[in-house]
Amino acid sequence: MPGYFSYIAIPVTDFQRAFDFYTAITGGKLVKNPSVPFPMAYFKDDSGKNIGHIFQMAGINPSTDGPIVYLKLTEDLNETLEKIAAAGGLIIMAKTQISPEAGYWAIFIDSEGNRLALHSMK
Repeated sequence: MPGYFSYIAIPVTDFQRAFDFYTAITGGKLVKNPSVPFPMAYFKDDSGKNIGHIFQMAGINPSTDGPIVYLKLTEDLNETLEKIAAAGGLIIMAKTQISPEAGYWAIFIDSEGNRLALHSMK
């Protein structure tokens, strides 16, 4: 059975600031898309597939309300937490164990005010 969730779109208010932030925490896995009529950059997985994007569009704003999107960027999320802090993000919940079977999570606010989470098994 295919997964229920297949893509993520993260709204931003300052595209270049957000691009710099996500480039810093993902190790440069964003690619700008000049073919759309608004600022957009794709997240690419290791195979080069588009798995999401950041975008700036009138009327669609960052938020700390609503569903929490989890990112898995490293085997140990402490590595990503350090990058988030260095890139100007705000850690609002430090690395916390969910359970031995489920691993760890942390919550942060990105450069644009979006609330997101990290997940790792270590």
